[in-house]
Amino acid sequence: MNLGAGRERPRHQWHSQLAFAVLMLLAMNVRADDPAAEGFYTEAQALRGGQLYEQHCIACHGGKLEGNPGAPLTGPAFLGRWADGQHTVDDLFYVIRTSMPYSAPGSLSKQQYVDVVAYILKSNGYALGDAELPPESRALKKAIPQK
Repeated sequence: MNLGAGRERPRHQWHSQLAFAVLMLLAMNVRADDPAAEGFYTEAQALRGGQLYEQHCIACHGGKLEGNPGAPLTGPAFLGRWADGQHTVDDLFYVIRTSMPYSAPGSLSKQQYVDVVAYILKSNGYALGDAELPPESRALKKAIPQK
């Protein structure tokens, strides 16, 4: 197959590109603007997470999750890191659970941490679902937040 540069791409590159294209199509199914999308969390869970965010996170991550002085939890920088197809919701849950709030890491319950994760997902436009995110790693590893 000629790609215009007089070179053929090795078969493994095509497989990688095909896999990426399939992942991107799957990613479109978790967009909040797709009414048929299956989400990761419920509205009630995200609301609880928002209240916890205001109590424990807003001072470092900002009122709009823009990150000042802490890391941004929305926007291109956040999505570039967490919606790259290489991370699961469990990865985000682990980082937050083990290192936040900065002044008192691990001070919230697992349920509270996963509620904050639900709020972050909602703030990034991920679709609501019929079930709450559970605070167990095994289940969270199955959820891959892609945009």
